[in-house]
Amino acid sequence: MALKTAANPLREKMEKALAFQKAGEIEKAQRLYKQVLKKLPNNADANHLLGVCYRQLGFPHRAIEYIQKAIKIANDRGPFYANLARAMSDIPNSDTTSILALTQKALSLSPNLIEAENLQAISLSKLDMKEEAEAIFQKLIVQYPNYVEAYRNYGIMLRDNKDHDKAVALFFKCTMLEPNNPENYLQRARCRFEAQQFDRAEEELNDALARFPDNGDLHHEMARLMFRLGESFRGLEAAQRAVREDNSNKHRLVTLGVIQHALCQYDDAISSFRSALAHSTTPLPAAEWNLSLAYLGKGDLKQGWKYHHARFFEGHTSVLLRKFDRPMWDGSDISDKTIMVWNDQGVGDALRCGTLIPEIIERAGKVIIETSEKLMAPFRDSFPEATVRLATFETGTMLPTADDYDVQISMADLASHLRPDTASFKRIKHPVYKVSPERVREFYGRIPEADKKPIVGVSWRSRNLAPHRAKNYLSAPDFSPIVEVEDVIFLNLQYLAIKKEVRFMQEAKKANFIHFDDVDQFNNLQDAAALANCCDLIISANTSVAEIAGCQNVPCWTFGEPASHFLLGEELPPWYDQMIYTVVQPGHFVAELVPQLVSRLEAWKETWSPEARFKRVGL
Repeated sequence: MALKTAANPLREKMEKALAFQKAGEIEKAQRLYKQVLKKLPNNADANHLLGVCYRQLGFPHRAIEYIQKAIKIANDRGPFYANLARAMSDIPNSDTTSILALTQKALSLSPNLIEAENLQAISLSKLDMKEEAEAIFQKLIVQYPNYVEAYRNYGIMLRDNKDHDKAVALFFKCTMLEPNNPENYLQRARCRFEAQQFDRAEEELNDALARFPDNGDLHHEMARLMFRLGESFRGLEAAQRAVREDNSNKHRLVTLGVIQHALCQYDDAISSFRSALAHSTTPLPAAEWNLSLAYLGKGDLKQGWKYHHARFFEGHTSVLLRKFDRPMWDGSDISDKTIMVWNDQGVGDALRCGTLIPEIIERAGKVIIETSEKLMAPFRDSFPEATVRLATFETGTMLPTADDYDVQISMADLASHLRPDTASFKRIKHPVYKVSPERVREFYGRIPEADKKPIVGVSWRSRNLAPHRAKNYLSAPDFSPIVEVEDVIFLNLQYLAIKKEVRFMQEAKKANFIHFDDVDQFNNLQDAAALANCCDLIISANTSVAEIAGCQNVPCWTFGEPASHFLLGEELPPWYDQMIYTVVQPGHFVAELVPQLVSRLEAWKETWSPEARFKRVGL
């Protein structure tokens, strides 16, 4: 008769818990490990595996607590250190050097622990030791050709290093080895996005969503892609589905908010950004910056300006973040102080926000304006009471090299103190910027039949033709019906116009299209302003050309997406007196506006009068 082995209930629970854990039933495993620890609180394996459960459930801090206890009990187990490193890596901004040390300890105890090698390579990559990391990833792929994490993490490193083609190939391999893991498709889509391979990204995301229709991360990535393409109306549903799947995910809430904002759903956008901020345990400047835009779009200037400073920390806006020893002006009395006003954005933004400088000159004891080389002449000629100079800071540190002022503020933040509501914009006295009368008359004299016909300045695009911006611009062929209107002189105000665009207008369309080859309208803003003053009307995309027209008080028809910081909740931009802004509605193309502009121009020329132009030119 065979002897029965004595039952060991705790061992059986451990084995059963481990089986649950391997099968993905983490909570069942967790309960069993806890039962074991009630009886044996110093069981190293139970502490370690319970910690792993907590990490798998998304509680890395609790995971660290139990795994560290396991290490105190048994400090000779390589997997303990590897899983501690993994739990630490789940916490944002963890010390990478400490994680690397843990992987090295794990490998000293268990040299063939592939998870530890993988984490070691990730840590080396984060510490910018790319060659060492790459050697480990390549070794893992050779030794373990079916180990998906090595391919995926190697791909992430290459993607971060802008080696997109190799990264895509690795992510494609991941989808072959592990076709049922949506993470592989997600990483490939992100790589396509960063490489600006937008068509392939959309195609592959659609394929992934067919496989995983309820995956929130994939819907979120699709929403991001649609926004990047300037097609927010197509991304709204994906953004909403992503948030429904996890309504506490701050990144998904921000994406939903920016799409709602793009669709002029300002109240919904504000709600999404507020929710993102409520669910974030750390500062979230992306939410605050976009919250600012949503409030401005709604016309709530007080709240909009309140969050406007967040643009410096958002990470994606092209602003200049300088550092200062002097405090930022808080709107208080500066009648006996020197204020330094500096520019942090592009030419158009600087010209627009610079319209507030006359009020600062009235308020301050002394005004210093620091700007770029290109903007020196417009500000110097227009504000002789102020000291206008090139920006004074060290390029590397962004620290100032001059401190001859009491307070400082960026031009874009002046409105937070000077424009509490749209009615306050009436205080601007246009034209704010001065232009050389001699230069205006010189250009005017070069325009044939200038005294006999209306002169319309035209511009159809920006230099920046990224997909999300190009949606607001026109090609020369798309714009050409406007310059075909008869009995009008069209003056080219398109900076950096290429020869084939000019030839197309002049030769293919036989337009009365005047182009001055010898004028650099991109770098010489005073010449650009002088040309604008020769016009009765300017028709332009929403670029610095339209801003120059507004600043010079020349009537302007411009068009583009709903621009919150420009329209401020109004139908017409309150910044300028003689500007009409036509919004390209979501889901529509800017080219659809051309027939409307042609009809308006035909009607306008019938009632046109040259008197305002003659006055500007000095005739």
